[in-house]
This record gives sequence, structure tokens and C-alpha cells, in this order.
Amino acid sequence: MGNKKLNSEERKILTLASLGGMLEFYDFVIYGIFSVYFAKQFFPSNDPVMSIIESYVVFLLGYIARPIGGIIFSHIGDDKGRKHVLIITVGLMGLSSFGIGLLPTHSTIGIFAPITLLVLRLIQGLALGGELPSTYVYVAESMSSRHGTSFGVTMFGVNSGLLIGVLVNDVLSMIMSSQEIARFGWRIPFIIGGMLCLVSYKIRKSLHETTAFKQIEDKPTFPLLFLLRYHLPQVIIGILTTSIMSVLVVGAIIFMPTYLQNILKIDSKLVGHVMLCAMIINVIGIFVCGRIADYIHPRQIMKFLLIMSFIFIPISYYLIGNGWVYLGANILALLEGISAMIVPFLLTQLFEAKIRLSGVAISYNIGFTIFGGMTPMMISAIIEAHGNPVLTPMVYLLVVTLLATCGTIYSSSLNKRHKQ
Repeated sequence: MGNKKLNSEERKILTLASLGGMLEFYDFVIYGIFSVYFAKQFFPSNDPVMSIIESYVVFLLGYIARPIGGIIFSHIGDDKGRKHVLIITVGLMGLSSFGIGLLPTHSTIGIFAPITLLVLRLIQGLALGGELPSTYVYVAESMSSRHGTSFGVTMFGVNSGLLIGVLVNDVLSMIMSSQEIARFGWRIPFIIGGMLCLVSYKIRKSLHETTAFKQIEDKPTFPLLFLLRYHLPQVIIGILTTSIMSVLVVGAIIFMPTYLQNILKIDSKLVGHVMLCAMIINVIGIFVCGRIADYIHPRQIMKFLLIMSFIFIPISYYLIGNGWVYLGANILALLEGISAMIVPFLLTQLFEAKIRLSGVAISYNIGFTIFGGMTPMMISAIIEAHGNPVLTPMVYLLVVTLLATCGTIYSSSLNKRHKQ
């Protein structure tokens, strides 16, 4: 897979790309982490679970906006260059996070509060729909070797956005009561994220366009139409491949604090400590998996992930349901770490350079919208309708793992046909 060391320019690219991805992902996921605190302020209801479901409808709409953002920004990226997208999206994410952090609640401006929250969440979704696929493609096209390590470092940075979100939640839980966080403390993470994104906007202007993009000579006029006409099987494979990553990141990390605190009724301070520990395991797993991918083909790692998911997802939820919360959450976080590294790597290998960003963006964002965006609402709704609070998320994750396995089998059969 290539053992040559990264040069100084490649190390700079990885640093800037992973930093921007980290800040944008942090801004996007803190909604899921902190919605447990502000749900009632924007969606008043006598039933706390219904407030959570309503707030996660907005969470889902943020995911629905991602494919639209992917279409818009991948067209720009395949036409004008990857760098343009990376600069625009980080600016949009910063401004929308500021807006959420300063937004008046339902008691102050009535129905305009949830409507404005929805608009700002849609802007976040549009931005992230272009940001993360552009980061993956930019890294893939900028590295001459050590692609596994490169994606390991990049996704270590991106998922560190989750770690920072969890850390902020843990710190706030230690210095504030739940009532104080619900009253005003939840705004702090959004304001911090907005400020950091605007700093990243300045830094990203120093990036250079990739050589692979500069060398494209036959760019299609409409990359998306070209993609769907000639590369639809790869898009389907990409969507199914993304499903395992999306359901793990949402189910095991973003939704997990709300699940543990509001559904399993575990103390919020304990939940904060559990998630901090899980995220440390997560980012370490990403980095180690990246180093391994320099020597083992990513498709083999994907197969290993799927087998381990079928075995350890049931074990993890059994442990969580029987009080072994730390161990169960850490196992799920490690599985998510492997998926977070290997899925973006595989997606960039599915498509040729002239439609690579469109292919990655459509596959990745549709996969996340269908499988990740639906996860909190589906699990909460089923449990609300007298579903088992432990069995429900376990079965949901296993069904998606089965779909991802179908995608891997389809990919293998397609590769065999092409070789013949």
C-alpha cells in the first residue's frame, strides 16, 4: 500500500483538512449531544420523549439537507476545484452555529424559534454535505503514498470534533447543574464552535488545489447526471457502504447521551464520563486502523468490521442494559472508529477523478440521511410505542449492518465482473 513517508506539504494538507473537518463536525454534532437540554425550550410538550422526537425531526432535516448540499457543492468542486468548497462550507457552518447559540427560545418569540432553528440546521446540513466529502477527496488526491495513514489522521481529526463535543458536555456537566445547562449553558458549545469555524475559514485560504483536479481534461458539463448515467452501481455500493458508518456514529455516539440519560435514566454526569471515555477509544481506534490500512487492503478491513459488528453489537447492548455501560459504550465506539476510517477511504476509490467528488458526496450524504438521520427518531419512536429500550437499538443497528454486508458483496461481484 506504500511505505514512503509523508513530505512537509502533505503533512500541512492533512493538518489543515483534518482541522477544518473537526470543527465543522463538532458544530454539526453538538445539536445531537445538547438537544436533550434545549428540546423543551423550542418544542414545548408535557411528554419529555415527544420533545426529544420533535427536536430530532429538526436533527433529521439537517441530514436531509446534506444530499442537497452534496449536489450543490460537489458540482462546484468537480467544476471549479475542491479548495473552493472547503472555504465556503466552513464559513457557512460557523455562521449557522453562531445563530443557534444566540437564538431566542419559544417562550420569547413563539413559533419563530423552532422555524429559525430549522433554517439554521438546514444551513448546517448543506455545509456539511459539501465539507466532509470534499475533505475526503482532497486528501485522497493530495497524498502520494500512505493513504491509510492519511485517512487515519484525517478521520482522527474529524472525529475529534465528536470528542471535543463530548468533552465540552462533560465539563459543563461538572461545573453546572442540568437546570443551568438547560437554561443557558447549552448555548456555549454553539458559540465556541462558530468562533473556531471562522478561524478555520481564514486558515483554509492557504490550501492549494489538488494535482488530480488540475489534470482533468474531459470534465462533464453536469457531473451528477454523468455519475448517475454511467456509475449508478458504484453509487448504490457507496450508499450501502456508508450505512454502517452512519448508523454507528449516530447510534453509538451522537444519540447515545440522550439514549442513556432520557431513555435508560442514567445520571447525566455518569453519561458524560462514559461518552468521554468512549470517544478517546474511538479516535485511538481510527488512528491505529489507518496505520493498519497502509499494509492491509481496505476491503479486507471492511469485511472484518462487518463480522465484528454482528458479534459485538448485541454484546454491547446487553452490557449496557445490564449496567456495564462503560464497557458496552466503548465497544460500540471502537466499532464506529474502524468504520469512520475505512468507509471514506473506500468511497474515494469507487469513482474516477472527473466525477469523484460528486460520487463521494451523493453516496455519503444519501447514506447518512437514510440510515444516520433516521436513527434517533426511529429508536425513540419505537421505544415510545412500548418497544424494548435495549433490544430496539440493537436490532436497528444489526439490520443496517446486514445492508452494509449486501453492499460489500455487491462490490466484490462488480469487481470480479470488471476483471473478467
